[in-house]
Amino acid sequence: MVRTLEGKKILLGITGSIAAYKAVEILRELQRRGADVYTAVTPNTLEFVSEVVLRTLSGHSVYKEIVPKENPEIRHTSLASLVDLFIVAPATGNTIAKIACGIADNPVTASALAIGKGIICPAMNVKMYENPATVDNIELLRKRGYVIVDSDEGELACGVRGKGRLAKVETIVEAVEDYFIPKFLRGKKVVVTAGPTREYIDPVRFISNPSSGKMGYEIAKVARAAGASVTLISGKTCLDAPSGMNFIEVETVDEMRSAVIENIKGADVYISAAAIGDYRPVKRSESKIKKGAGRLVIEFERTPDILSEVAEGKLARFIVGFAAETDNLIENARKKLKSKKIDMVVANDVKGKVFGKDETECVIVGENFEEKVSGSKRKVALEILKLISQKL
Repeated sequence: MVRTLEGKKILLGITGSIAAYKAVEILRELQRRGADVYTAVTPNTLEFVSEVVLRTLSGHSVYKEIVPKENPEIRHTSLASLVDLFIVAPATGNTIAKIACGIADNPVTASALAIGKGIICPAMNVKMYENPATVDNIELLRKRGYVIVDSDEGELACGVRGKGRLAKVETIVEAVEDYFIPKFLRGKKVVVTAGPTREYIDPVRFISNPSSGKMGYEIAKVARAAGASVTLISGKTCLDAPSGMNFIEVETVDEMRSAVIENIKGADVYISAAAIGDYRPVKRSESKIKKGAGRLVIEFERTPDILSEVAEGKLARFIVGFAAETDNLIENARKKLKSKKIDMVVANDVKGKVFGKDETECVIVGENFEEKVSGSKRKVALEILKLISQKL
């Protein structure tokens, strides 16, 4: 596990929701990423999750009374001075309303009033979630600078289906990681391609490559966290579609090209992280090709060069290509930089089975610079985007 939150102190507010048990998972995931987590609860929270569990796992006493009798510390103000982030997960409609109105009648709402910003993760019945009062309260908190991790749709505790489920633990933890990324791309438009393309031989067979899309997805998510307006155009992957951006799924090179051309107008940055196929069958069989006794010979033709088209048309201010190489990494990267007439190439050696991994190592090459970076794909994505921001 990459410790992206090393040294961060986080106050996790937990309210009296049936989803309170998920707060334990959130706590553990934050700890795995290096965070020191404190907990604050509303009076009803401990009906759903044990104080012993929260105290044992966090290593800190649970903030359960505004002014404890045994220790008259004003803890919401001391925590406000101590922690780097306040997050409420799950946040009931009642707690959201109190925070919006500045009511401070329990440790969670008192902490909210003392800290004044953070992350809110709503969880409640769909009727309560859709009530105009809740809608207005959430929007008010968003305007005041709170990050809202929107609820998911699905089956709720009461048996009905609708919006109101607490967001996935990984989504919430990702929002925490994003919170600490500086907004160095605020106001910028970024278009990213990711994942593999497919070119069909017949209705059931295609040629493709083992790209997982993880690098491109991390670039898109970090760009979003850095304040950019992001469009992610992806081939078929096993990854969930990221929230908070324009997400377009495609399959073939022609589909990817069309999506890029339709969405690149006004882009500040274009990052071609997709593993785009260079060749496709000249003819696609409309029926399944049956196995025969002899060889099967297929003629291939070149696919459109999307990166060159974007560069030649100067369709974005700053253009980045990726180069997956097995030999002469730097030399081939510089050749691509020159031949495509682009601003930067991110090159990695793919002989060592890097596809699908969570970590990577690459060399970022520009006309007058060369920088080696390694680590988690999220960390590498941040380094790539920081360098782009400097060059912009």
